[in-house]
Amino acid sequence: MPGTARASSAAWYQAYQSGFSGGFDDIAAIAKNNIWAVGDTSTASGKTVYTPFIRHYNGTSWQAVTIPNGSGSTAEWVRASAANNVWVGGQSGTAQVATTVIWRYDGVHWHKIPVPAMTDFWGITVLAPNNVWAYGTSGTVYYDVFHWNGSKWVGYLSNTANFIPQGISASAANNVWVSGYAWSNGRQVAAAQRWNGSAWHAVSMPHPTIYAGPDVEAFSPSNVWIGYDTTTKSYALHWDGSQWHVVTASGYVVANTFNVVPDGKGGYWFGPEGILTGSTWTSEQVPGFSGGFGGVTRIPGTTSFLLNAAVETGNPGTVKPTIFRFDL
Repeated sequence: MPGTARASSAAWYQAYQSGFSGGFDDIAAIAKNNIWAVGDTSTASGKTVYTPFIRHYNGTSWQAVTIPNGSGSTAEWVRASAANNVWVGGQSGTAQVATTVIWRYDGVHWHKIPVPAMTDFWGITVLAPNNVWAYGTSGTVYYDVFHWNGSKWVGYLSNTANFIPQGISASAANNVWVSGYAWSNGRQVAAAQRWNGSAWHAVSMPHPTIYAGPDVEAFSPSNVWIGYDTTTKSYALHWDGSQWHVVTASGYVVANTFNVVPDGKGGYWFGPEGILTGSTWTSEQVPGFSGGFGGVTRIPGTTSFLLNAAVETGNPGTVKPTIFRFDL
């Protein structure tokens, strides 16, 4: 059973705030002096600005980044496997149906990555310039999972199968996981598929009835977390390389099992308000503000973490893109 929840001596604090109206949606940290953040901005009348909103931290300050000829889309997510392989994606402002627009930064230049027409990626994981996996929906390519091989997207896991992807993660080219749900006897149950480097295989795992999710975080072949919600509690399935364990979020901690991040000290963040170390939950508190926040991102090689947010300031209030930081 989980131990008693306790409070940390550290705290979240504001590290950066932009003057624009909007919010940060995602962060990718390559190193402590190479961090990318993207988000959405809006006009004074509340209309979405279809120009990628990007900030880059160089170890000293956050700098605005402009993609040449990049207007026409938002920037909703960022992924990076190295300094010369940064991917930014968002929604087209001109397509009649939801369509993803993707840009890749090679360390010097930005390149637009072609996406099949009427294709909307909901999740993506980046391993190399020629090895990117995504899941989503497409009006032209009838698959749920897509692979970028350096020149084109190839479809896998037909959307006619009894498996609906909800999350994606990878630790290596032969350890790519897609979590989702399937239908069993009229129940919506957790399920997963794993790419072993040559083919997709259904994962042998518990199939609990779920209400929301599941999402997946694959840190290695022997360390995989699948988070999900029931109508009453949040849970995570943890694969240790030999068996699955069920972790139940403490009733005293706001634990987001869809956002599991190693803390660098043997424990795990579950969103920005809960840490699990062994069997003990630590309760954290996000600073009080009007607005919203997203997921926790660890800065590699450190025990410091970032949280993307949208914070309302002023009276009358304007929501501004904001980044919080936590140092263990």
